[in-house]
Amino acid sequence: MASFVSVEAHAAKIGAGIGRTVEFAGSNDYTFIPRASFELETGIGIFKNNELGVQLDLIKSGAVDTGPILRINLGRNDSVSDPLVAALPEIEVTAEAGWFVGSGVKLDRLGLNTDNIVIGSVKAVTDVGDGHGGTLLSASLGLVMPINEQLRMVPSVTLNYADDNYMQSFYGVSPNKARPDGFMQFDAKGGLESSQLALVVIRTIDTRWSVTGVFAQNVLQGDAKASPITERGSDKNLFAGFTASYTF
Repeated sequence: MASFVSVEAHAAKIGAGIGRTVEFAGSNDYTFIPRASFELETGIGIFKNNELGVQLDLIKSGAVDTGPILRINLGRNDSVSDPLVAALPEIEVTAEAGWFVGSGVKLDRLGLNTDNIVIGSVKAVTDVGDGHGGTLLSASLGLVMPINEQLRMVPSVTLNYADDNYMQSFYGVSPNKARPDGFMQFDAKGGLESSQLALVVIRTIDTRWSVTGVFAQNVLQGDAKASPITERGSDKNLFAGFTASYTF
């Protein structure tokens, strides 16, 4: 799932929850996963979670967020429900490293009578282990909408671009793995891999506790949608999750 730009920082914040998502991109089989979050202000920047990993915001000015990302890609293994997909070569769990840049603009600075904030981010990660061997670039644009003092809503749109290696690993079928009773050969080329519409709802309970809900639809594009692997499932994948957070 896509990441979202934080618009406020805390000395320390931790959270835990649960989410429901597909077994792999393009699947129509769903599974529940644990969710965790944290945010810690350090002497060199703000250290926080980024999907299944971490990022370090090296600039604490609030106007720009930028820094390194290190995270885990779970790949795809033979435990998925679809027997033909399970028979394909596994994509190993691997580490991804990269960089992110994000920023936000209060619309009242543009002369508009509103408290809304436009936020945007770009991040790029590449495989540094022995997994998919590719690179993924994501760009997102969102709007922070304070409904009242306790409630904020953040709708956003994200575009994900992947190179040839990434696309072939997750969506391609090599000649020696194509089977007469299963998949035909398919060469997946790099390009727009998916688009996502999401809504984040943040409810402040008190000065310490808050609850965050995330609802998103990810739509496969290009060769990711045309792949015989994902044609067996669905090109539209839903995600829903929530996290309860405590601020120290």
